[in-house]
Amino acid sequence: MAGGDVFSTIRFRMQDGNDIGPMPVNVSLNINAVKEKLLQEWSKDPTKEAPKAIADMKLILAGQVLENSKPLSELKMPTSPDTVVTMHLVIRPPASPKPRDKSHGEAGKVSKCSCVIV
Repeated sequence: MAGGDVFSTIRFRMQDGNDIGPMPVNVSLNINAVKEKLLQEWSKDPTKEAPKAIADMKLILAGQVLENSKPLSELKMPTSPDTVVTMHLVIRPPASPKPRDKSHGEAGKVSKCSCVIV
């Protein structure tokens, strides 16, 4: 840690209740850089399935989804080494395969509906 750098201790809480950290994070970093740091931490543990990209991650602090370009210094987090800030980490689930369009594979089958009123 350089002399002029200010760090905040952050714990990242995931939806399943597991935590990443706490870890010291330089408050001059923006949210995008914090997400990159999280991906690096994730890659150290091969048993955990990491998100595919930074865009799949959302960080939430005090009920607000944090913008990627916003620096941590604007969040006015405590920088005391005794204080741990908890951010919620939401991971977008992997996209499910798109359902096959039935009109392409079943061109010979045409569904008809008819009603008879007596």
